[in-house]
Amino acid sequence: MKKFLTFFYSPGSPRNSRVLVASKYTERTRINICLLKFFLQEMRQRGLFITIDRPHQYTSTILKIHGIPQDNLIYIDAISRLSGEKEVNVSNVRFINGPYELNFLEDISSISLASGAFNSQSINLEELDFILVDDIAALTKYQETDGLTRIITSYLSSLERMKSVTAPIVLDVNKDKNIYELLVAKCDRILLINLTTSVVKEITDKERNGQRSVSTNALEQAAGVAATGGA
Repeated sequence: MKKFLTFFYSPGSPRNSRVLVASKYTERTRINICLLKFFLQEMRQRGLFITIDRPHQYTSTILKIHGIPQDNLIYIDAISRLSGEKEVNVSNVRFINGPYELNFLEDISSISLASGAFNSQSINLEELDFILVDDIAALTKYQETDGLTRIITSYLSSLERMKSVTAPIVLDVNKDKNIYELLVAKCDRILLINLTTSVVKEITDKERNGQRSVSTNALEQAAGVAATGGA
């Protein structure tokens, strides 16, 4: 958690930052939980968690098991309607039409009008500190290249207009190289995370531009991180 604190909130770190989190697919869920724990428990911040890959109950259950508070977390569930899951009456959950629709992430502000529990309060986007998507690459299941590009570009543009929101985007760069190229051109920073080797390290523009291939191993080598060492 100290490494997250240094990366996200050291002097000079931008408050509104679109961060590409380069990782391995097998560590995606664990990294999401680590990020949520950092923002919710360590920093006591308020944010959105947008679910594209799995219904919100999956992440909610894991957070409960680990004792991570969810009072300041609002779920935007974009998959339950597609998967046939029942829309439950829970105050911190909103349901939206999912990734088959090109505009479902076009304007983050429209989420404040999404349906949810009958007694739910409206979402004040100005009070949010972070937005996290469970798996941006899951969009490849529902969209061709043109649609995928439009959705991700619109999402990143919406984030850019939000003045004080940190938005990590976790991606397996080994598997999803087309999405990587799109994100790396739009994101403000790159954070390499390898939980197996305890690596949490920012990749500079110079290091990224010096790599010959796109992979977590290539990023680690560019950053001067040993395969079995820490950051």
